[in-house]
Amino acid sequence: MSAPQDGSTMIEGRVVHKASNALKITFNAGPGDPLAVGVQGAGNAFGAKTAILFGFKNGGAGKHRITYADGSVVWVESRDAAPTVLSRGDGTAIGTIQRADTSTAVGSTAGTLFHFVPDPEEPRTPELFRMIVLDRMGEENARLDVVRTVGGWTVRRIVSDLYNETFWWDRAGQALPVPILGTRLWLKHPLDPVERDVLLGACVDITLGLRPYMTAMK
Repeated sequence: MSAPQDGSTMIEGRVVHKASNALKITFNAGPGDPLAVGVQGAGNAFGAKTAILFGFKNGGAGKHRITYADGSVVWVESRDAAPTVLSRGDGTAIGTIQRADTSTAVGSTAGTLFHFVPDPEEPRTPELFRMIVLDRMGEENARLDVVRTVGGWTVRRIVSDLYNETFWWDRAGQALPVPILGTRLWLKHPLDPVERDVLLGACVDITLGLRPYMTAMK
């Protein structure tokens, strides 16, 4: 991962349709090659993949794949009325994300990793859903914007000096035929590999799996 070596950073994920009609989210942490790419339903059975191909399943529950620039894979299994399951390409468990009025990511060995809670000032706008990501001690670790409309790409948060603002991607795109246009993850600190996989997995779960992570998203 092109994680920040010092200070903070932003990871942007933009969603488009592949030729197969599957949704795809491309994550970038700056100009240049993508950090990772997530694909809707890449681990689904044949019938579910066919439903995607013919346009009957525009996001939703399924087994989605994240592939990093180094070729490593993380699976994100978005499920109805059940926690999301995260695992590595070799089947090793990473953890689960339990969704309710707020959501909690639990590691397979390390206990609670993150809590996803509504932005206390404005969790929902016409352009964005806004969340705060807390660590296991309840301290702010990141902020997560879920982009609902094209205008959401150019709406800036008011951030403290604990976050370094980077504007290289502050541009509006064209309207896309996708349910959610993408995510913008503001990171306060560098991530370890498990934290990286869980937070990008959450972004895939929201954009490709269409899972609500707080009441304002339901």
